[in-house]
Amino acid sequence: MFQTNDANKHPVSHLYNKGTHVWTGVELQLRRIWFMIDYQWVYREGSDELSFTDTVLLSTAEDVLSFASQHESILSAYLMTPIPISKGGGWQKDLLTGIWEAVDPADPRLMTKIYTKVDGSHHVDSLLEATADQLKDWEQLLEFPVYLAKSVNETNELH
Repeated sequence: MFQTNDANKHPVSHLYNKGTHVWTGVELQLRRIWFMIDYQWVYREGSDELSFTDTVLLSTAEDVLSFASQHESILSAYLMTPIPISKGGGWQKDLLTGIWEAVDPADPRLMTKIYTKVDGSHHVDSLLEATADQLKDWEQLLEFPVYLAKSVNETNELH
């Protein structure tokens, strides 16, 4: 989850539609994974057409799946993973190629999300700490553009 307050509200907010605001800062409420999605959208008026690239920050896989169902032009998706404070803190940024789901082997009532990274590794978001090797019958929920993933070698740590 992200939080902000009126002190972070940018003055240009009044130029946007009612209920839409521009913020100069947000705070992460929990040190858990979150997602950064780059996407393209097109503004059309009459015969004029302008293309824009924007970035959205999302806090859950469900948010990413919902966003992807509404925006066909996702350019890239990054998984932001907290680095433990004992290891210096900060954030690990990994380019994603897909989101998968599988039944958690410790409790078949639970579904576990698996995030595939451009380097071929996986991040497993399991309540019961399952590993990728323990999961069977993966179902792909979303695939991200691979053409961008091939051109980027990601192992960035943000401090």
